[in-house]
Amino acid sequence: MNASVSTKHSISQLEEAFGIFNQVSADLGTIYQELESSVAGLKEELAASNSARIRELTEKEKLAAKLSSLMEALPGGVLVLDGEDRVREMNPAALALTGRSCIGEKWQRIIEQIAGTTPLYQGEISLRDSRRVTITSSPFGNDGDRIVLITDITENFLLNNQVNRDKRLAALGEMAARLAHQIRTPLSSAILYLSNLSSLVSATKAAEAQRPIRSIQSQLGQIETLVEGMLSYIKGDIVGSRSFSPLKLLEQVRQATAMQAEAAGGRLVVLHQEDDFEIRGDREALFNALGNLVINSVQAVTGAPEIILSLARNRDRVEFSVADNGPGIDEQYREQIFDPFFSTRPGGTGLGLAVVMSAVKAHGGEVKLETASTGGALFTLSLPAGTDHETAVNESR
Repeated sequence: MNASVSTKHSISQLEEAFGIFNQVSADLGTIYQELESSVAGLKEELAASNSARIRELTEKEKLAAKLSSLMEALPGGVLVLDGEDRVREMNPAALALTGRSCIGEKWQRIIEQIAGTTPLYQGEISLRDSRRVTITSSPFGNDGDRIVLITDITENFLLNNQVNRDKRLAALGEMAARLAHQIRTPLSSAILYLSNLSSLVSATKAAEAQRPIRSIQSQLGQIETLVEGMLSYIKGDIVGSRSFSPLKLLEQVRQATAMQAEAAGGRLVVLHQEDDFEIRGDREALFNALGNLVINSVQAVTGAPEIILSLARNRDRVEFSVADNGPGIDEQYREQIFDPFFSTRPGGTGLGLAVVMSAVKAHGGEVKLETASTGGALFTLSLPAGTDHETAVNESR
């Protein structure tokens, strides 16, 4: 009896234990399913997050590529400086301006080398190679970086200088015109009266009286030369249009100026090509311009002057050149020597080269000043050839 009851009690406990086990198993299954669902959700969220991150990185890479392409294409120099002012990036234009790769170098060292000045982040400066640039900068990003933009404004700078120079010369020309016309009439009268006085001097006092008369005539002659030069400069924009032989013009200049070179113990050499041709323009204005250059060259040489007057054709241009063996033109005066009344020679009127520039510009040409192989000055007048009029010269001209 007791054994039967004990057996039933054991079976009941076992059934209860199995029930508990089944319940726990069911709960574990539910928890596992919930975990699986959570893991699946986390995987989806992670995949979505990774996808968004990849898209973000892709967009950043595309933006970086666009910025890099933009820097490459910009005509101005661009440098990116880090927090220590060292160059982290630079584009080809900046490479051309600095002449080398400056990655890792400090901005202070770069600006001192290319411009010889203290570090500059805003402003306008001249580089050592004479180029003119503007520099602007601004913060770039949140890491203390700075972007520096260097823009070459040399062409605009020179153009503005030329415009301002032309304005000054125009005002000076108006003043010179009034002055020349006011001086010319009484000057002509004085020369005429002096000539009459000279003829009236008695033979007995001729030697004594002629000396001061000649001195007065010389001084008046200088004033007359100055006035004529002023008028030639003022009338530089009036160009007659006719055909003529530049070779014959060269010969005319030689005949008019060779004696001055020979009187100074030197010579004038003329070089030109064999074939003759024609150009159009104001022959008299060009004759005066070339004559002024030759005379200036003779006067610039302290010893025996060796002057070379030459003519050459360069495609659609005709080039007259005058070279001497003098000291040349100092660099500091090269932008001023064509201004009226500016002269580096004591006693010079300062109108010779101004007349040259005026005549050449009136023909649509340009005047170039270089250093000759002898170390002296080399002036080249480059004029349009006028190809529509380039024909064989009629010897009857």
